[in-house]
Amino acid sequence: MRTIKEPGSAHSGLSDWYWQRLSAVVLAVLLPLPFFLLVAVYSGSVDQQGLLDVLDHVASRVLHSVLILALIIHAYIGLKVILEDYVHVLGWRIPLIGTMLVMMSGFGIWWLALIWAWA
Repeated sequence: MRTIKEPGSAHSGLSDWYWQRLSAVVLAVLLPLPFFLLVAVYSGSVDQQGLLDVLDHVASRVLHSVLILALIIHAYIGLKVILEDYVHVLGWRIPLIGTMLVMMSGFGIWWLALIWAWA
């Protein structure tokens, strides 16, 4: 019988898999919307005032917030799993994951503050 040296905190990885897939579905649904808006702006069918009207709506801000949160969750889980798989020294892995979490959280807070501040 083979013993596991270090199973990690997730043990099976099912929760990581679940959150990764859930965030991927949210990204697949919401990510095309900003690209369609960009195409509409560059094609000339939406002017600057129309763009500001769309972005100033509460529903647009909520969808943008959900998109950013899903993007951060998806990226964090993906990079965390990569670090857990390939960084074998626990003294390096924990600070790297912590630094990554702090940087992504800071980016998320900054971006959400930016979204909700334009009024």
